[in-house]
Amino acid sequence: MQNKTKATATLAASALCAVSTLPEISPLKFILTGATGGFILGLVNHGFLAATIGGMADWFGVTALFRKPLGIGFHTEILRRNRARIMDAIVEFVGSDLLNTKNIMETVHDENTAQLLIDFFEQNKGRAKTKTLVREILSELFNDLDTQNISKGIAPILEYEIKNLDAQKLFDAVLKVVTSDKHSRKLLIALFDTGHKILQSPHMQEEILNKITELREAYEGDSAGRALVLTSMDLTDEKILNILNETVDKKINDAEKILNATGMVDAETANAADEMIKTFGGFVNSAASSLNTKKFLDDLKNLFMQKFDAENFIKTWLDVNVKGETDPKILETIRRKQIANPLIGRIVEIERKPVIWKDAVDFLVDAKIDEFIKNIELQRKFDKLIKDFIENLLNEYRGQIPTMIRERLDKFSDDKLTEFVEGHVSDDLQMIRINGSVCGAIVGMFLFVISQIIEQMVR
Repeated sequence: MQNKTKATATLAASALCAVSTLPEISPLKFILTGATGGFILGLVNHGFLAATIGGMADWFGVTALFRKPLGIGFHTEILRRNRARIMDAIVEFVGSDLLNTKNIMETVHDENTAQLLIDFFEQNKGRAKTKTLVREILSELFNDLDTQNISKGIAPILEYEIKNLDAQKLFDAVLKVVTSDKHSRKLLIALFDTGHKILQSPHMQEEILNKITELREAYEGDSAGRALVLTSMDLTDEKILNILNETVDKKINDAEKILNATGMVDAETANAADEMIKTFGGFVNSAASSLNTKKFLDDLKNLFMQKFDAENFIKTWLDVNVKGETDPKILETIRRKQIANPLIGRIVEIERKPVIWKDAVDFLVDAKIDEFIKNIELQRKFDKLIKDFIENLLNEYRGQIPTMIRERLDKFSDDKLTEFVEGHVSDDLQMIRINGSVCGAIVGMFLFVISQIIEQMVR
C-alpha cells in the first residue's frame, strides 16, 4: 500500500473515530460509565479530534506545495509560484556546489582507472569486446576505401618494378633456396609423393600395362623359346605390372623414410639422405645451366607483362583480402554454372572471405592488453592521463554545467514540473500526514489530561 493511501486512510479513520467517540452521541457511553469511563471516553475523543486536525493540517500543507487545496489560493501552489527562485537554487546547488570540479575530482582520484580497465578486460569479456570493436572500426574504414583510385595510383609503380626486376638475380636466389638442404628435402618428399600418386592413377597404370604388353611382344618376336620361358614362369603382363608397382612402391617408401628421418639417425640413413639431396641439387643446377636463363626469363617477363593487368590485379586483391568481398572469379564461375544448368537455384548471398588483417589485429590487441596488465608503469601513466583528461574537460566546460541544468529544467512547463516533482517526492511527503495524525493524537490526549488535572485542582 502506498503512503498516500495509508495517510488518507489514517485521516478518514481519525475523523470517523472522533465523531463516534463524542460523549453526547457515542454508543460507548453505555459501556464506559462513571467518572473513570467518562475520562477514558473524553481522552479517546480528544485524541482522535487532535489526530483529525493534525492530519487535515498536514494534508493542507503537503497539497499546498503542488496545487490549491480546497480551491484556496492564498499562499498555496508553492512550487508553481516560486518556480524561478527554486530553479535558481537548484542550478546553483547542483551546478556550482555539488558538481564543481573539486568535488568531482575528489571522487575520481579515489578510483584506480587502470584497475577498472583491467577488470573490464578480465572479468567482463572486455578483451573479446575490444577485439570486436577494433575489427568493426577497421572494417568500416576499409569498406570506404576507393580501391579503384588506389589501384590506379599503385599500378604504375608495380609495373615499373616488374619491368626493372633483375630476373636473373631473382632466379639465382630462388635456385639457391630450392637447392638448400632444408628445401631440397621438402621438395624431394613432395616430388616422390606426387610421382607415386601419378603412377598409381588408373590412367597411368593402363598406359604402363600397354607399354609392358608392347615390350613383351617385341621381346618374344618369332621366338617360341622366349614365349615358352615367360609362360613357364607365369609372367603375365599383369604380374609384371604388379612386380613393377611393388618395386617402385618400396623404392619410394624407402626414400621417403630416409628423407623424413629426424633427430638422431644412423650414419647410413644420413649419408643416403645427403646423397639424394646432393643428386637433386646437381640435377637442378645442371638443368638451369643448360638453359639460356637470361633470355628465357626476359621472354617470360615480357609475356607476363603483356597479359598482366596490374590495376585490376591490385583492385581485386584489395577487394578480396582487405574488404573481404567475394572473388570475381568465383562469382563468374557460379554465373556460368547457373547459365549451363538452369536448375541451380539463384545464389542469394555468398559468404564473405575472411580478411587477411583480422588475425593480425586480434594478435596485436591481445599483445597490447597483456602488456598493459603486466606493466605497472604503463598503468600509472594511463591512470594519470585519464584523470588529467577529465579534470581538463571539467575545467573547460564547467561553465556549461549550470546552463545545461537550467536548459533541462526550462523544458518543463509548470504543470510538468509539478507532476515531475510530485511523482518523485509525494509518496515520502505523505508520511508527514501520517506523523501529523499520530503526533496530533498524542498531543490531544496530553492536553486533555492536563486540562482534567487543572479542572480538579480548581475545584
